[in-house]
Order: sequence, then C-alpha cells, then structure tokens
Amino acid sequence: MSDSLRDIMRKVGRDDVQDREQEKWVEKAEEILGHRAEEANKDEVEKRHDKFRRQQEYASRLGPAAERLPIISREESQRRERDRPKKKSYEFEGPIEKLIVKYGTSKEAFDHMSMGQLMKYELDQTSGCVYENGKLIFDGQKMV
Repeated sequence: MSDSLRDIMRKVGRDDVQDREQEKWVEKAEEILGHRAEEANKDEVEKRHDKFRRQQEYASRLGPAAERLPIISREESQRRERDRPKKKSYEFEGPIEKLIVKYGTSKEAFDHMSMGQLMKYELDQTSGCVYENGKLIFDGQKMV
C-alpha cells in the first residue's frame, strides 16, 4: 500500500492498516515455511512424484502437444524452399582442363571447382591465367 493512501486511512481513523499488512506478510511467510518443512519431510520418491505431477499439470494447461506443433502446408514449405538461398556446392566435376573446356573461361571454371582444386590452383583475375604452385598452366587462351 502506498504511503499517501496509508496517511489518508490513518486520518480517516483506521490505524490498523499497517497491522493488517504485517499480518498478511506473516501469513505468507508461514505458508512458505510450512511448505518447505513439508518438502524436507518427503523422501526422494515423493519428491520425484510431485515433480512429475507438476509437469503434468503444466502440460495440461498448454493443451495437447499435437495442437502446439507448427503445421506447415505443402504450399508454405515449397515457398520457404524457394525463398531460401541456395548454398554453393563444391563438388568435383572433373580436372581443370575439362572444366575450362566445358565453361569456356577460367573465371567461370573457378566457380565450379571443388575445395581441393580451389586450394591447388590460383586465378589471376585480370588476365584469367591459372597457376599451379606458382607455375602457369593456362594463359587465358590455351593450356600450357
């Protein structure tokens, strides 16, 4: 209770407002202490049983589990699949010579290389030359 309201109640003639508040707090404290004493007297099986019952009660307040599951329609799942960005796959499609022939340019071939090939070969962005261990293997026009 706020101080201003307590002052008004005192002026009206009710001096026992603070006493009633203290009694209310004492009752709550006794209730909590009684609950703790009751818990201390229980053995482990009773404690587990009570915990299980509390969990059941909580679950029953939520409703059946099937109703809480997010049900997605086929159209919604297809839309989500379309909107999701595609990961770039790093699969081995063949040796670098075949990739350059297949995709035309060394820059396009580098987009389709596996992780091992990307670690093995270097691409010069300006000229389109491909190097392996510092040695030129493709000059932008033909294999060396």
